[in-house]
Amino acid sequence: MSEKTLGQHLKELRLAKGLSLRDLGGKVSVTAPHLSDIEQGNRQPSEELLARLAEALETQLEEILRFSKRPPAKQMEELIGQDPQYGLAFRKFVDAVREKGISPEKIHDITKKLPPKKP
Repeated sequence: MSEKTLGQHLKELRLAKGLSLRDLGGKVSVTAPHLSDIEQGNRQPSEELLARLAEALETQLEEILRFSKRPPAKQMEELIGQDPQYGLAFRKFVDAVREKGISPEKIHDITKKLPPKKP
């Protein structure tokens, strides 16, 4: 059973809205060939483009990101910029996930149990 790719998901959303590649490209300020490359898996969109696509396709960014295989580099870099210890923490977390075979669903469950954001 194969998993749906980011490109396949974006294409489904685009077609469900009745948009051509050119129509969607006009809404997000990229060319139709650029979008075609993304849908075919030949190009990875930036986080900024994904946000514009989510808005144009009237969906949540989180819904699109579920299909992205690119790590959240921008957010990780911001945290590491605030405190370099996050870099070590991220590496240790990834090692633990690999060693223990923790599923994405389990990670979601763990994050739900974290304390609320400080005011």
